Amino acid sequence: MKPTRLIETHMECRSLGETIPVLTDLLAFENVREEPGLATLKHPNTDWRLVVHEGGPDAPDKEMHNHYGVRVSTRKEVDAAHEYLKSNKAKYGLRQIGEPSYAHGSYSLYFLEPGTNGWEIECYEDALRKGKEWNHLGDVWALHWETPLPPERFPDKGYVPQAFTHGTLACRDKATSERFYADALGLQIYHPNKQAMYLKAPRTKCYVVSAVREKWKRFSPNFRFTLSLESQQAVADGHRWLADSGGALGGTALGELQTAGAGSSFFVADPDGNWWEITSRAGS
Repeated sequence: MKPTRLIETHMECRSLGETIPVLTDLLAFENVREEPGLATLKHPNTDWRLVVHEGGPDAPDKEMHNHYGVRVSTRKEVDAAHEYLKSNKAKYGLRQIGEPSYAHGSYSLYFLEPGTNGWEIECYEDALRKGKEWNHLGDVWALHWETPLPPERFPDKGYVPQAFTHGTLACRDKATSERFYADALGLQIYHPNKQAMYLKAPRTKCYVVSAVREKWKRFSPNFRFTLSLESQQAVADGHRWLADSGGALGGTALGELQTAGAGSSFFVADPDGNWWEITSRAGS
């Protein structure tokens, strides 16, 4: 398949009423559409969307290697975000707030929102100042915005999330998963280290991190990444091709092809049970 863009990611929370304020008030998302049990959000400086499903009190706990990330411009902003989150932990029901630290070129902090989804506030200021090359990482470290949001767009916090940059998932065997990402999904793959891969689709700066882990949880398709193909016919051809492969490319599940009007889509699970959606929708 030949994806054109990564247009969405989906996550599940316990209560939209608890989770949406965290996303809008602390991470600069805008709630563009809400219906019973489902909300679609978008960061104003980013093309792809975040779709949040309400799973109720029995929605499963997530692990931090299933987190999502936004980016700020400076290390000072990460520290300011840490202080602001600590000061407002009770107000927003935050379950965990980590100390800022360096890892893989970034300076960042991690926290859990009340629906148990992990979030990262990251910055690559130091790596870029040192002049390190990032082209071999598909511009992952480069700025994910052309025009920065002004402080008045996100006032009184000391930090401005400039972009919704990434989501993450876990894999057991890097080589097996890489083959599926490249040969089945048609993604571009970049290797920052031996324990992780950056997965990208053309024409999008956002990316997915696949990290090697010994253990991880498998979730429903309410947790998925959505890739857009160029046409409805391309989606149908892709579904047929995966079905004919009989799992030879490493997929562990293939959903039915769904068609509504001019749109088609289907779900496919990778070798580690992570869900992907293939669609003819163009996205935002």
